[in-house]
Amino acid sequence: MTKRTLSEGLGSWISSLRFSGFTVLIVALIVVGGVTISPTLTTFVNQQRENAELRETVRLQNERVNEADAERAKWQDPSYVRSQARGRLFYVMPGETQLSIIEDVVIPEDSTAVTSDTLTEATSNWARTLAVSTLVAGLSTDLPNYLPEQTADESAEAPAEAATDEAAEPAAE
Repeated sequence: MTKRTLSEGLGSWISSLRFSGFTVLIVALIVVGGVTISPTLTTFVNQQRENAELRETVRLQNERVNEADAERAKWQDPSYVRSQARGRLFYVMPGETQLSIIEDVVIPEDSTAVTSDTLTEATSNWARTLAVSTLVAGLSTDLPNYLPEQTADESAEAPAEAATDEAAEPAAE
C-alpha cells in the first residue's frame, strides 16, 4: 500500500461516517460534563487523601497518649519509683550498704588471680588525711628538699644561684 491509497481509504471511511445532530449533542454534553466534573472530582480525591492522612495522624497521637498514660501509671506505683531511684540515683534504704561495681579493670579470662569472698573495710580516714596534708603543705615555711622537676644535684645548686642574684641586685642600686 502506498501513501496515496492509505489516505484515500481513510478519507472514504471518514466520509462514510454520518453524524446526526443527536450524536453531536451527546458528545458535546459528555465533554462539557467531564470539564465540569473534573475540578470537583480532583477536590474530592484530594480531600479523601488528606482525610486518610489525618486519620493516621490521630491514630499515632492516640498511641502516644496511651504510652504516656501507661508511663504515668507506672510512676504512680511506689515500688516502680523506688526501683528507679535505686537504679538511676543509687539510693539505698536505711540499713542497706551500697555496692557499686566499676568495670575499669579488665581481667583476662586465663587469669589465675584469686579473689576473696570477704569484704574488707578501710581503717584509715582518707578525708582527714587529705585535710591534714593540705594544711601542712599550705602553712609550712620549710623549703622542700626535693622538687619533682629537678634532680638532687640541681636542687642543691638552685638556692646558691638565687642567693647570688639577690646579693647582686642591692649592689646595682
